[in-house]
Amino acid sequence: MSKPNNKASKPESKPESKPESKNNEVKEGAGKCIATYKIMDKNNQKATDVLVSQGVDKAVEFMFKHPETGEKMDYATMRYYYG
Repeated sequence: MSKPNNKASKPESKPESKPESKNNEVKEGAGKCIATYKIMDKNNQKATDVLVSQGVDKAVEFMFKHPETGEKMDYATMRYYYG
């Protein structure tokens, strides 16, 4: 009779997606790797460029700043601009 294996299996870790740019600059057009990039408005294209160039945290930070004034926006206003 064999003993059951009581070792807990470790969950598989997914490799983290790393931003394309290492120097904190937004590479214009970096988001073109996203299939819907061509049909996005300019605000969403810019947010996608930030996402691809700098990562999720910077993209969220970017989307909560007003695209014209740079002031902080609330959630509802952010959704108005970025869907």
